[in-house]
Amino acid sequence: MCESNIYNSNGELIMEDVMVVDIEDTKITMTDILNEKKIIYGKFIRLELEEHKLIIDEI
Repeated sequence: MCESNIYNSNGELIMEDVMVVDIEDTKITMTDILNEKKIIYGKFIRLELEEHKLIIDEI
């Protein structure tokens, strides 16, 4: 599977097993494998695709 974990810039886990990320300006909507959604505001600062790790700088 290709799910990823989302972390903030301090290394704290925001959400696990994310399958879909929708971005609208600074609004980031994440959907996990159970179809649960979480919305945060920020921007992506690093995508570690091999590690399935996405890092967001929250605002």
